[in-house]
Amino acid sequence: MRLFFAVPLSEAVRETVWSAVRRFPAADPPWRWIPPENYHLTLKFIGEVDERRADELREAGAEAAAGIAPFPLRFGRFGAFPDPARPRVIFFGIEEGFEPLAALAGRLEEACEALGIERESRPFRAHLTLARIKSPLPGPVREAMHAVPPLPDSTRQMTDRFVLMSSRLDRAGASYDELASWPLGPV
Repeated sequence: MRLFFAVPLSEAVRETVWSAVRRFPAADPPWRWIPPENYHLTLKFIGEVDERRADELREAGAEAAAGIAPFPLRFGRFGAFPDPARPRVIFFGIEEGFEPLAALAGRLEEACEALGIERESRPFRAHLTLARIKSPLPGPVREAMHAVPPLPDSTRQMTDRFVLMSSRLDRAGASYDELASWPLGPV
């Protein structure tokens, strides 16, 4: 099983983001957009694990959720990793709610590390992935990326839970199944 922990997005956020994606200022960019039903914020990518480890990961999720209160998220600026000149991933960033999101991700890192799952080597960077890019971009598309406006200030949601997801990859892209969910509660 290929697993990861994530924050699911509200229908309103997914619709706003998809609307912005459809207005991308370059026709036919050389990538496939991630469909809105697959939008999420990855907290901890685990990778391939034996199915029997899913119960341990459910316990790790419950442990990480303890004492984290619900928090607001606001989405905003358009960006690219590793940089806009040579993007591999394009995204919308988080403008509000980064600290509690990073705290939750850190707790999941610790709980997973206790299970022998390798810690992520890069620092946590909360973002909503829109597309993955496999080859260098033509100049006009790179230029168009500088013209993408931030999402409206109203692109917000209250984060009151996170999930353990499994993913299956095929030629059509990824498909996800929610295996477990944990509510966030009062501290």
